[in-house]
Amino acid sequence: MQKSLGYQTTVDYYNCNRDTINSVASITRILEEAAKLMKLNIVNTTIHQFSPIGISGVIVIKESHIAIHTWPEHNYVALDFFTCSTFNDLEDGILWIKAQFESDKVEQQFSQRGFLNKMN
Repeated sequence: MQKSLGYQTTVDYYNCNRDTINSVASITRILEEAAKLMKLNIVNTTIHQFSPIGISGVIVIKESHIAIHTWPEHNYVALDFFTCSTFNDLEDGILWIKAQFESDKVEQQFSQRGFLNKMN
């Protein structure tokens, strides 16, 4: 693996519980608990409820950020983890979140960002 400044994992959760993914309290609790389970250090949490439905939010962590966007009308959640290093607890956190959302299908992609060999 090439050396890079950041690592991004995008996760798609399908067929989620509509009420859970349209609740600011639920989203805040789930993401903050997941960050703690993954041993990430929370700096700040901002979650916004759209009208009539849908949520977007970000948790700033010392390691970078976790971002979420929900589409309750489609029972779908897009979640992004961007970190300055790889860490072992990510997969466990992704599966724990899946259980909280009651999702029956998860897809994820991993990419590196900011390759050091391309910088002057």
